[in-house]
Amino acid sequence: MQLRYDDDFVEAAVFLCASGRRPGATALQVRHFYAQRERCYSVADPDKRNAEFFQVHFDWFREWGLEPLLRGLLADYPLLEGSLNILGFRQARAPSEEGAELYVDAGNGRNAMVALRMERLERDSALLHFLRREYLHLHDMVDPAFGYSPRLNLGELNPTQRRLVRDRYRLLWDITIDGRLAPSDPLAASSRAAHKAAFDRAFAFWIEVRQSRVFEFHWTNARPLHDELLSLAADPRDLSQAAAPMPGGSCPLCHFPTFEWAESSALSPGIVSLLLGDFPSWTPEQGACKRCLEIYEIGGKQSAPT
Repeated sequence: MQLRYDDDFVEAAVFLCASGRRPGATALQVRHFYAQRERCYSVADPDKRNAEFFQVHFDWFREWGLEPLLRGLLADYPLLEGSLNILGFRQARAPSEEGAELYVDAGNGRNAMVALRMERLERDSALLHFLRREYLHLHDMVDPAFGYSPRLNLGELNPTQRRLVRDRYRLLWDITIDGRLAPSDPLAASSRAAHKAAFDRAFAFWIEVRQSRVFEFHWTNARPLHDELLSLAADPRDLSQAAAPMPGGSCPLCHFPTFEWAESSALSPGIVSLLLGDFPSWTPEQGACKRCLEIYEIGGKQSAPT
């Protein structure tokens, strides 16, 4: 596995060191750095000049201990070395850009990219915590036992429901990540309360005992599985096993959650016929929300002969 770095990532990192925002760079080293960098301007050819700049930046990137810091933790994630061709690093401009991504090419070769903000380089504790989390995410992605798939099978859910499922899935996965890191990473251990609060909000429709039990299971689960996380994220109320409409369940017609189901007596033979015309696999036992029933009642009246 090769480590690769975007030019602007290396440049920003060494300037952060030279500025004193990251401890360790002596005044003499900083003077040498700027002197070497100044000589690059004398190179006439633009391509060669850019290459000289990168080499100077990369030499000091190593001199100030940044590459060993990024590489040092990889021994704790042995599957990465044999599974990835390239592990790259780039600068993230905003918190929303941060994180690790896995890329699979047409020949099934796998590469990964870690994006991080430069502020994380200011303190080793914050940087190492971030790297442990993202390396463990990648380790799960390449671990056949975890069973990761980049394409979540979300069936016929509407866009709002898909977003909720993805948010719940990411939360559950992050809980298992920090839970596994907690014994050796104080920052991961300190995140437990924040994770629990986010979990309680995401699963607020559960009673408190179930919230605590399920959270504890995921926090202490040493071998989480992709399919199990997705199953809970997509169907937290176990509605897929329900034999009849349930409060908060998704209407089988519009797929929106609803607490207002149409009375079974309101599903007249005429309405059922209209519904089956548009939804052949639907059955009256599945029910329909009141909003869908109103739409089909209006449609039935408009199509009735006068």
